[in-house]
Formats: sequence, structure tokens, C-alpha cells
Amino acid sequence: MTPIRYVLEITDGPDAGRRFEVDSSEPFVIGRGSDSHTQIRDPKLSRIHCELNAQNGSLTLADRGGAGGVRLDGRPIQQSAQVSTDGVIEVGDSRIKLTLLDGLDAPTVGPQVALAPVQSSVKQDTAKPDASKPEPKSVRDLVGHTLHRYRIDKLVTSSSNSVVFKAFDTRRERVVALKVLQPAMASTDVQRERFIRAMRTVLPIRHDNIVRLYKAGKQGPYCWAAMQWVDGISVRELIDHVGVSGMLDWKEVWRLAVDIALALQEAEKHRIIHRNVTPSNILRRQNDMRYLLTDLIFTRALEETNAAQLTRPGDVIGDLCFLAPERLLDATQCDGRSDQYSLGATLYALLTGHPPHEAFGVVDLIDKFRRDDPKPPHECQLGLDERFSDVVMKLLRKTPDQRFLSPSDLLRQLQRVGQLAGIEAGLGVWQ
Repeated sequence: MTPIRYVLEITDGPDAGRRFEVDSSEPFVIGRGSDSHTQIRDPKLSRIHCELNAQNGSLTLADRGGAGGVRLDGRPIQQSAQVSTDGVIEVGDSRIKLTLLDGLDAPTVGPQVALAPVQSSVKQDTAKPDASKPEPKSVRDLVGHTLHRYRIDKLVTSSSNSVVFKAFDTRRERVVALKVLQPAMASTDVQRERFIRAMRTVLPIRHDNIVRLYKAGKQGPYCWAAMQWVDGISVRELIDHVGVSGMLDWKEVWRLAVDIALALQEAEKHRIIHRNVTPSNILRRQNDMRYLLTDLIFTRALEETNAAQLTRPGDVIGDLCFLAPERLLDATQCDGRSDQYSLGATLYALLTGHPPHEAFGVVDLIDKFRRDDPKPPHECQLGLDERFSDVVMKLLRKTPDQRFLSPSDLLRQLQRVGQLAGIEAGLGVWQ
């Protein structure tokens, strides 16, 4: 079925006269930020303000939490509302009219952007990458090829289960991080479908401290996920940079704790457990030094593949020294408090120069959990606020019931530490 094509035209506001062609194949995000399809230069718009979706043959406008709300045909909407042809959307100082594309002068319309049912955001292609180029012998050899619409430019990092590339979205004209699963991890169509379905659960999530998933799909033997590209470094690189005996200033570590606690708070709203909050999965963005959590559902998605069969007996998926004790004993019993432990272990490593427990394998680590208690961070770093040290140690409690009740509870404690120490995490963090 050919998608219905529409045009959004800004009739009033700073960008009056701009038009955007849309069709019914993907969600269409309205806002001023680089993650929106419009990037409207209206200072009263939020970076992601609202979103259009085609669903069950109708067009729906959803408020994505934009400042000042959203009005449709002169009335404020509550969460979402159905849009009719010739409907007028009001956001910030801008008025935007929706019309059918038929009969419009095509050259005056901006680049085509897609609009689709929410559940069809995962693409499935049977074609192999770039038939005109030599068949890649491994995932790492995909550099120079194109998967779906992503031109793979550079290998960033690789592991036993996946490879991450810097790639270019040729349709949206933006840089992305493209994670490609090793084919052996999902060797059947059923496993690939399960992996993609698990990844798809995070598509609606928009949060300043979570790396956004743009799209996920499969092409030939490859399952892939296209994500927001973050210019910066991982916390793993930070730890390696400061060295074995190096320590990061506790106030900077406190800011990381706030940013990732906010990410976990958002994940909790969507009933998502990360399962692998480790230094490799926390990024520090260069332009504003904000910390972002990546791979929000990736570990859970791996559980739908061959990962368990391909992992050697006694091994686990994740960075061993940062996993909660309960994950080592029974991975199926983990909940959001397991993510708290992993965050605590990351904070501990940054404050002291080493994880709370170091071991040669799972058995050795379980033994150390039972026998040893880590030294409080304030005993390792001169001038470290004892109140913050206590927060870290509570995150590292051996049983989940002894940790914080929720990320919101953790944030309240971090707020108290920050207020007493006279430091701020950023504008609007506590709202």
C-alpha cells in the first residue's frame, strides 16, 4: 500500500514559509533540536516538542513534553489527539498547517521525511550489504558498505557479541552509531526477530541522559541498531586515562551519578532494566560534559539470541567486576536495584582507581563478595565528601533490599549531598 503523503507548512513564526514533506512510513518529530525532523528555529520550542504518528489509518499528534504544550486547531491537547487534513498545530511561537501533498508544487517542498505507525519502526531487509562490493568476511569488514540506509565509515569498537561503527544516515543526513550483532549471536530468523522486538521497546524513549535509538532491523545475516552519535568518550576510557591509581574529582563523579540516576529513573518509567550499567556503556559528551547511558535494552535483547549458548560455562554477559551479586548467582532475578549496584561500582572505580571487587572469574568474584567488604571511597580520596561516600556504599550493598528503593530515592539523596556541598548538576535537574 502506497503511503499517504502530507506537507507540514509553517505559516507563522520565526521559520514561516518552510515546508516539510512527510509520508506514512515513520514517526515524524517536531522540535528545534537536531534529533527532530524539523529543527525549527523557534526559541520557545523544546528540542523534541511533539510527534506525528500514523496509526490504524489515522494521523495522531502526541505531546512529547514540549514547553508550553501543544495546541491543535486552537485547543490544547492532552497527551495525544487525532489530526485532520488542514489541521493547524501551534507550538511555541509557530503555527504549522497540515495538508495533503497532492496538488502542491513539489520543488517548494523540503526534503522528504518519513512518518509511520509506531510498530513499523523496525526495518527488515533481505538484501545483502552492497552487492557491488566484495562480500565482507566478518562484521569488522563492513566498513565501506551500506546497511539499509547507513553508510559505514569507521570501526569504533568491537566485542564478542557486536561491533560498533560510525556511520552516516544517507536519508536523514546525520552521523549515527551503528551497532551490528555478530551473525553467530542470532543465527536463525526467529532469534533475529526476537532481538529486534526487544530493541524496539526503547524506540519511544526520549531523554537527555539516554542515547537515543533511532531504528533497528536486519539485513541478510546482520541485526543492526542505529543510535544517536555522541561526540565524547566512554567512562571506561576515563578510567583508563586516570590510571590504576588515578582518581576523578568527587564532584565530577557526583555529576555522573546524577545524570545516570536520571536515566535509570526514566528507564524505570518504561519498566526497563538495563542489566549492564558499566563504564563502557556510559558516555561523556564533549560539548556539555553531560553523561549519557547507552545500550539501554541491548543486554536483554541478547538474551533472545544464541548468547547464552555461545558464552562459556561460568561466564556472564557484561563487565564482570561491575555486575551485582544477584546477577552472578541468578541473572533471571535481577531488577532495577541491580542497575543501582552497577552504577555504584562505576562510581567507586572513578573515586578510588579500581572496582570494589577485582577477580579472575565468576567463582573468585562470588567468593570475594562473601568474604570482603570494599573500603569506603572517602578513605581512599582525600577531601571526598563522606555523605557522597555513604551513598556509593549503599549502592554497593550485597542484597538489593539494602539499596535505594528506586532511582528517585537515590536522586533525593544525591540532591541533598549536592546542596550541602554547594554544587549543582545542571538547570532543571530536580524538576
